[in-house]
Amino acid sequence: MFELLLLVIGCYALAALSVHLAYRIWRGRQQSSKHYVLVADVQQNNMEWYVRSLFSFSRRMGKNVRLTIVDQGVTEETLAIVERLARRGDEVRIHSNGSNPLSGSEDGKRSQTEGVDGTQLLWLLQAEGVVSLSDHAVLIDLQNPTDLSKMPF
Repeated sequence: MFELLLLVIGCYALAALSVHLAYRIWRGRQQSSKHYVLVADVQQNNMEWYVRSLFSFSRRMGKNVRLTIVDQGVTEETLAIVERLARRGDEVRIHSNGSNPLSGSEDGKRSQTEGVDGTQLLWLLQAEGVVSLSDHAVLIDLQNPTDLSKMPF
């Protein structure tokens, strides 16, 4: 009787161990990172909500999210949000083509990313090393309401 009890406990422990091992192997192979590229400008009032919702959703789902905000004249509040999130450990940055992030279209200069469509913008970001092919980047233009459906929440 005692041997049967030990056999049942041993089988249970072996099954639990195999389930945990299979989960770790599956989790290691799965693509758990996604790169979102948000195109933002001065008129963007809901930027903080978008960014915080994106990272909150990624934490709930257990997936890593990288975020690049393409600067087309972002405000100081957006820069402050990005700095706070970067200090917290979230992968977020602003791509500003080497110019002053606060300048944009205010001082008459046009950014390289202004006036290009989504495919061209992704190619430009790939050429500059911001986005790679393995990132599975999702481009979201916040001025286009139909692009908001690409957000994962």
